[in-house]
Amino acid sequence: MDRIDALRTFCAAAEARQFRLAAKQLGRSPQVVTRMIGSLEAELGEPLFLRNTRNVRLSAFGERFLPEAQKLIEQADILFSRASNIRSQELVGTVRVTTPDFPIMHAVMADVLAGLRDLPGISIDWTATVTRLEIVGDKVDCGIRVGHPTDDGLIVRQLGRTWDRIVAAPPLLDSLHLPADFRDLQRGFPLCVIRNGRTGRTWRWYLRPDLQFHPDTPRLMVDSVAGQLAATLSGGMLGSIQDIVCRPHVESGKLIEVYKEVERVTWPIYAFRPRQTVTPLRVRKVFDLLVESLRARLPAENR
Repeated sequence: MDRIDALRTFCAAAEARQFRLAAKQLGRSPQVVTRMIGSLEAELGEPLFLRNTRNVRLSAFGERFLPEAQKLIEQADILFSRASNIRSQELVGTVRVTTPDFPIMHAVMADVLAGLRDLPGISIDWTATVTRLEIVGDKVDCGIRVGHPTDDGLIVRQLGRTWDRIVAAPPLLDSLHLPADFRDLQRGFPLCVIRNGRTGRTWRWYLRPDLQFHPDTPRLMVDSVAGQLAATLSGGMLGSIQDIVCRPHVESGKLIEVYKEVERVTWPIYAFRPRQTVTPLRVRKVFDLLVESLRARLPAENR
């Protein structure tokens, strides 16, 4: 028996002086009310009501018991009201999100903001970067990453995959030639590379574990995928860019892939949030919106 529910039923019956009227007020059948009062009386070992065919009245024990029951119900209502307020306050505050610096993330950000339109108490601190932020040190609440998860302290939802493609604009290849191999690429081509914001070093071009390439003398170093893509599209550079970023430009003919016959590793794309005993509602809400948006927006080839 739910004791709080039984006490609430008893108080309603005591105030109405009729089980049928109390049942109507509680949205229950008279039989349920009668059964709950009977169970409560059996547990207390005392009659709460004196009954006849027309109405009911409180027994002497019921008269003494009623104020205590009403006080407990009032305290329970206050307690649950406070709990509800605490829960609603979890939908207020800042959620710190990190994603790769990919064009598709602009649309994902717009989807997240649209999903929060009716929750004005939540604000977003959004960082799009090629640098992997630290969960604790950078106070990250959730985000999107590319690569194989290595942190057991994360809740992960894998959403798709991507891989590196070495690309150049047609005018650049027309003016030079298709590189014969990586040595040729190193010597005779203007290369654009991305700098690691934490170490200051440039990222390797990683096709697979046994096939990696580190440009020794790049023509241009940038700190974002957007910068590398713009430089490559300009026709003056050759770059190694994630498929999810360069695919539209390859399909439109603005970029041409070099070494496309070479087998390469694929990288998971996943949403994550720290594994915590209690995760604020605002963080779970934003995390769910990230998952929903990116899952819907990923091209079929990247799912």
